[in-house]
Amino acid sequence: MNTLIDAMLELSRTSRLPVLVRLVDLGQLVSAIRAELEVDLLERQVRWKIDALPLVAGDQDLLRQVMQNLLVNAVKYTGKRDEALIEVWAEERADEWTVFVRDNGAGFDPRFQEKLFGVFQRLHRADEFAGTGVGLATVRRIVHRHGGRVWAQGQVEAGATFAFSLPKHL
Repeated sequence: MNTLIDAMLELSRTSRLPVLVRLVDLGQLVSAIRAELEVDLLERQVRWKIDALPLVAGDQDLLRQVMQNLLVNAVKYTGKRDEALIEVWAEERADEWTVFVRDNGAGFDPRFQEKLFGVFQRLHRADEFAGTGVGLATVRRIVHRHGGRVWAQGQVEAGATFAFSLPKHL
């Protein structure tokens, strides 16, 4: 219950705190988060493929939450794979950067992809994968506050790709 309360408070904070815009090195953020996650992955075989990531305009702490939620989910939902593959890359568009996180994990039924970003909307049973059902709602809220958008693609047992866009200039 405490975990759920903390998650809800964090979601609420993402709406109230001001967005402190500066240049954020997404590559550095992802490297730091990966290092934190690897401490708990010693018993697993996880292959990371991380391309060069851009400097973006945004709030460092909020964007850290976005990347952390997406990478934690990728690790979590690949937990039943003999070898997990987690890929992170970005694509430059005319007015925005698009960042992708893809895994070869459990995936999801694409008919329900709109539910993914809602609070308490889980597509997997809690006994299969732990979590509060708040992480992707937090991702959506933060990205929207930065003027971007989020989306996902997946297939059951064929992995998932989560993406978000950030305008080049806030």
